[in-house]
Amino acid sequence: MRKENIIPMALELIINLLLLATSLFCYWYVGATMPSSAINELGAEQWPQALLIVLIPALCWNIFKYFKKNKKEEITAAFKDFIPSIGRLVKSKLFAGMVLVVIMALMYEPIGFMLTCLLFLIAYGYLLGQRKWPALIGTSIIITIVLYIGFAVLLGVMLPRGQISFLRNLALFIESLIPRF
Repeated sequence: MRKENIIPMALELIINLLLLATSLFCYWYVGATMPSSAINELGAEQWPQALLIVLIPALCWNIFKYFKKNKKEEITAAFKDFIPSIGRLVKSKLFAGMVLVVIMALMYEPIGFMLTCLLFLIAYGYLLGQRKWPALIGTSIIITIVLYIGFAVLLGVMLPRGQISFLRNLALFIESLIPRF
């Protein structure tokens, strides 16, 4: 077993099994609690179940591939190395990126889409190794504008403007500069 794996081998199996169990429970729960729709229409209960019908075999396939790819000795060694490998995961850029996504999700409503997206892209670009600040900031601004136009203007998705008054006013001002189609 290689010690340089970022995602611990044992954790991969544990997460796949937990996702499979959760998916099976959700499939049952949606079917048991949602009212049935008419036979000739796709109701609210059928969309999540359709997604789960795709997800469950994919998880089973992933678990099958895990056991096919790894030997019994490697799996045993992976579970013995489980705690140290968690430490390596926490110190990795992958974990830092996951933390950035969680922070972004928590800040999305209070400070709004535009500033959250801009700060996230700058932080993630820095994490990935971009050290030229003008390029990093310029690229982040362009991507934020493209994402805003794609979601808010073209798709009509209502993006949060923020709950802090000056950030909300800034978002409204920037929105007024971009024409609606």
